[in-house]
Amino acid sequence: MSTVGILAAREYMSRLRSRGFIIGTILGIGGIVALSFISAIGSWLAGTFTTSIALVGPDPSLTRAIARDLRDDYAVTVIPVSSDGPHLPTAVKRDVTGGKYDAALVAYRDNRGALAFSYYPAKSASLEEQERLRQRLLSAVVNADFDQRDRSAIRRVMNFPFVTVNLNPRYKTAAEAGLAQGLVYFLLLLLYIAVVMYGMNVASGVVEEKSNRVMELMIGAVRPDQLLAGKITGIGALALTQMFTFGCAAGVMLLLVGLHYATSLQSAMPAGVMHPPSLAIATVPLSTIGYLIVFFLLGFFSYSTMFAGVGALASKTEDVQQSNGLLIWPVVVAYMLSIFALQDPDKPLFVWASLVPLISPMLMFTRVATSSVPMWQIAVSIGLSLICIWGFTLLAAKLYRVGVLMYGKPLSPKEIWRALRAPA
Repeated sequence: MSTVGILAAREYMSRLRSRGFIIGTILGIGGIVALSFISAIGSWLAGTFTTSIALVGPDPSLTRAIARDLRDDYAVTVIPVSSDGPHLPTAVKRDVTGGKYDAALVAYRDNRGALAFSYYPAKSASLEEQERLRQRLLSAVVNADFDQRDRSAIRRVMNFPFVTVNLNPRYKTAAEAGLAQGLVYFLLLLLYIAVVMYGMNVASGVVEEKSNRVMELMIGAVRPDQLLAGKITGIGALALTQMFTFGCAAGVMLLLVGLHYATSLQSAMPAGVMHPPSLAIATVPLSTIGYLIVFFLLGFFSYSTMFAGVGALASKTEDVQQSNGLLIWPVVVAYMLSIFALQDPDKPLFVWASLVPLISPMLMFTRVATSSVPMWQIAVSIGLSLICIWGFTLLAAKLYRVGVLMYGKPLSPKEIWRALRAPA
């Protein structure tokens, strides 16, 4: 085995057996298990946070009809009091302000005899519901103020023909696109955390070895650039191991949850529509997983070389934390651009930014996972990232050769520049 391979294996095994890696992996798997039941949790939360409305109407039959129109979206309680105008009865107002209901709705007949409403929200969330509630009341107004012939005409106008002809070759339905975007967002977050966390681990590992004086012993047996390559390769392999573990856990939970809910959910789906487990699997092409690995490696090596070089110039953990704050900014910018690109990944800003090294690993992954990207753009993005990694590797190796035995000196731009200008 080569020297770099031995160093990488040592780095990999020592960190694989560490308590931090084991605990982090267990917590990550626990988070995946919790996310697998997000749909049940979401249903529970939806019921918990449904806006409760106290409904007061002009007569019992009309009030019951309005309640039926609203009960699909709101928790409606019919108050056995008849309204004589837009004013809210004192007892109902006391219940709303006291927290028994989120809002009150008064239905009444105006001076022309037409059905009208007054809405009394008590909480900010119920205040935001006013426009949605107004739309839901259209049916009640049509039923109350128009005869059968006019109601039929109005419904024909409201239900005008609207046909969607999907020209998107990637997604067949809006639900499929939404599911894929949610998955990409999760993978993007995983990519962001992994690049930042393992990149910082590279810098912290260098400082730990310097503080323990291990570097002085190792530098006599191997070259600094071999130490650099071994450390980055070992930590990169560790990152892939953890991501593979998370991927296996996510796949197992997908199958278990799918088998558990398949029968009940399939019975509620229209004929010819595949059940959610199949839909979830179909919206995760193997190419997406492949691109995730490729762009993770590009992002990891782009940043880890910089972190390793800067870590070699640091003498204390505080110095590393200070310098890491500057190096993380490109990752933050890439992540924010990627979030915006989820909605429209083919805008010119995102297209050109996805070719820029340091930003391209996240942004190009978002684009290839949510749209059809020309192969030349993917090739240019990968090629420029490889050139960037090659350049950063040369700079990091120089910093590493000069800085691995530096102790007690504060990290500063002047020190970095001096190290870069020093002879090899």
